[in-house]
Amino acid sequence: MNFTYNKNEVTRIANDNHYIDGPSGVLSQGTEFCYRAEEGKPIGYFYGMSYSGIWQNQEEIDAARLAGKAVLDNAQPGDCIWDDWNGDGVITYAVGKDADGNDLCDRHEIGNPNPDVMLGVNLGCSWKGFDFAVNGAGAFGQQIMRSYRSFSDAPYQNYDTTIFNRWHGEGTSNTQPRISATGHQNTNWVSTRYMENADYFKIKTITLGYDFKHIWKACPLQQLRFYVQAQNLVTFTGYTGLDPEVGNTAGGSNWASGIDLGLYPPSRTFLVGASIKF
Repeated sequence: MNFTYNKNEVTRIANDNHYIDGPSGVLSQGTEFCYRAEEGKPIGYFYGMSYSGIWQNQEEIDAARLAGKAVLDNAQPGDCIWDDWNGDGVITYAVGKDADGNDLCDRHEIGNPNPDVMLGVNLGCSWKGFDFAVNGAGAFGQQIMRSYRSFSDAPYQNYDTTIFNRWHGEGTSNTQPRISATGHQNTNWVSTRYMENADYFKIKTITLGYDFKHIWKACPLQQLRFYVQAQNLVTFTGYTGLDPEVGNTAGGSNWASGIDLGLYPPSRTFLVGASIKF
């Protein structure tokens, strides 16, 4: 068994901003960049808005405005309740700073694709000609950005089953906003709506073998072993996408990771084989 603790931090970026943004249009066409490299932060951290529910009715929106809560002018029932992260009383998506250098944008670090802990397990035993081995691997403490659509707003594109949990009337959902046929903040703003925790542990291989030389003493071979093996047998995870082991190539930058655009998962495979030594 091996256990690795991972701490990732960017120490220097040689430009005036001290950060580098990833490209736009990664999660889907119509979205801005979703990850950033910045001094003092983990590389490729997710950058976006957070929201605290869905507006259920107009009375709720009006009451929030009367109470002085930051609400978008075009907010309507079924929209995301965006968090005023910097506390300036205005919901702002565009990146910018005021005259004093304070950040005007409510986007912030919403996730980290780099796992805190990585784990590997290799177990094996043998008895009277039989041999058995299990190999597993896991990662814990990371997040994934997931989007399986080409466009942020296109009503005739395919959806995954999360669309069944969308808001379509008061009380129907407090997590998934309404459908919009045109561009809207609910979908084209990068936010925690696209982010999921992605802890996982995978049974990579299980092998059971038997060497018939154990009972065939006169066998002229050094080994006459037959075995069965299962590969990618099971994944233990709470992640709702296809595979939490996304890798480090999605997103168009060699320093990006944890972006799931529909990467096809590895196939579960069953093998029967023989190992013969002369």
